[in-house]
Amino acid sequence: MGSIPDWTLEITDMRKLTHTTVLAALLASATLLVAPAAAQEDGSFPAARWDNPDNDNFFKLRARLYADAAFIDWNGADLEETELRTARLGFEGRWFDWAYKAEFDFAGDDVTAKGIELTYRGDGYSLTVGNLKTTNSLAEQTSSRYSTFMERGTATDLFGLDRRIGGIFRTGGDNYSFAAGVFGGRLDDLSDGLDTDDTSAASARLTFTPVNDDNLVLHFGGSIRTLEYGDSGTRVRARPRFHTTDRIVTADFRPGKPLGQAESSTLFGLEAAFVSGPFHGHAEYMTLDVDGPAGDPGFDSAFVNFGWFLTGETRSYRASSGAFRRTSPANPVSEGGMGAFELAVRYDTSDLNDVAAGDLTSWTLGLNWYVESHVRVMANVIDAELSVPGAPDIDVSGVQFRAQWDF
Repeated sequence: MGSIPDWTLEITDMRKLTHTTVLAALLASATLLVAPAAAQEDGSFPAARWDNPDNDNFFKLRARLYADAAFIDWNGADLEETELRTARLGFEGRWFDWAYKAEFDFAGDDVTAKGIELTYRGDGYSLTVGNLKTTNSLAEQTSSRYSTFMERGTATDLFGLDRRIGGIFRTGGDNYSFAAGVFGGRLDDLSDGLDTDDTSAASARLTFTPVNDDNLVLHFGGSIRTLEYGDSGTRVRARPRFHTTDRIVTADFRPGKPLGQAESSTLFGLEAAFVSGPFHGHAEYMTLDVDGPAGDPGFDSAFVNFGWFLTGETRSYRASSGAFRRTSPANPVSEGGMGAFELAVRYDTSDLNDVAAGDLTSWTLGLNWYVESHVRVMANVIDAELSVPGAPDIDVSGVQFRAQWDF
């Protein structure tokens, strides 16, 4: 636990290079297909899109690219890492009462499926099937394209909030949202076929927005997830908010491990948020109880963050889905402005003492520059510490940067 990985620079293998080359070619082709009338709704960047003038049916390409760099001090060892964190290409559309979406990520050594969804939209509700996130956490339900920090709070990583093959029922209105789903296993690397593991889950989330107007938004919510691990067990583990490092903490509940094998778990989560003019805040608490190992250990994790748009923008929120949306700069650079600037801070803490894995805490200071609606530059300064009784503390600190573009 807490060991420093081998940080020797490796030459990108041919498989990863091929994936990246294919993605770049596809993105270039999508750009060439664009007509002037097919621009994004806010006019910031064109995207290949086709609309039926007689109804609301449409088809469009979608993509996102995140390029990250990190400079880290891990207990006195200097680490420098860069990665293509995300390189997705996909499409979405609508056909009368049906909506569909699919995205594939080419960033790693494998091609992975992300949001593959088919949705029927009824009167005040929707039914979705596909490769879906379980219905937990405001942070997880908010797209990474709109998140305040480069990495979500530790709880979403620690407790394995993920995508699974399943179905979700959703409904919502001006001041509430409700979603519930049942799920099978996780979809493996597409290079190896369409196999899933033998896990299964069920989840539900309810949010309430008692105040939702131009001056103030107040959001409250709660969620639950039950998870059956099958024969695989699980690991409760997390990085110190740097994606390029090794995990700083791990509790291993897989078959044959000293802690015992996990058979199932139950997760509860509470969330709250506000938006008031250029200010916003967001807090979550999650607890995970694991069944199977001796003593049925439990884990707690919580974070709270606050943000301030220095240029006066307001963070966008949608009550009917209980999630944050895209915030666009009032004066984008393409129109002669300076874009939008956002300053944010987060405190994050996790308790793993039930298995003597210690307390993991971190502070994150973030500065975001919204160049355009679909272009953003992010900088995060992070200071994390793992304290395990009877062992020296592990300190990880540094700065990481991201250049982000999507359409």
